[in-house]
Amino acid sequence: MDFVEYISTPADTTEAEPLVTTLKLTRGRLTGGAVYFPAGPAGTLHVLVRIAGHQICPFNRGQNLRLNDCVFPLSIGIDILEPPYQVDIVTWNDSTLYAHALTISLQLQPRARKNQTLKQILKDMAAEEKAGEKE
Repeated sequence: MDFVEYISTPADTTEAEPLVTTLKLTRGRLTGGAVYFPAGPAGTLHVLVRIAGHQICPFNRGQNLRLNDCVFPLSIGIDILEPPYQVDIVTWNDSTLYAHALTISLQLQPRARKNQTLKQILKDMAAEEKAGEKE
């Protein structure tokens, strides 16, 4: 399954008060993905990805991605077997004039419970999304 999020980060969004975008997933194993930086940010747009407060991209803590006009491939092997099934995408923008955007995609291999069908997995995802909207 592919999960994609387009994120536009306003100008003057600081590292101390970043934009945090939560990407809802399902039970399974994160296997890969990519971060697409379009032309324009020239190193002013920063991103990192966390699961349950633990930084997974880039994996070395205290670092972040800040690129321009490129696709950064992700090679991941992390199981997400307990709720909440989500990742937090943290961005900030050093530009004082312009908002900058990126697109992130994550690939997840769903892990079915015993006797669970794809139809049930999709039904569970819809129920989790609906429950999240009530919060």
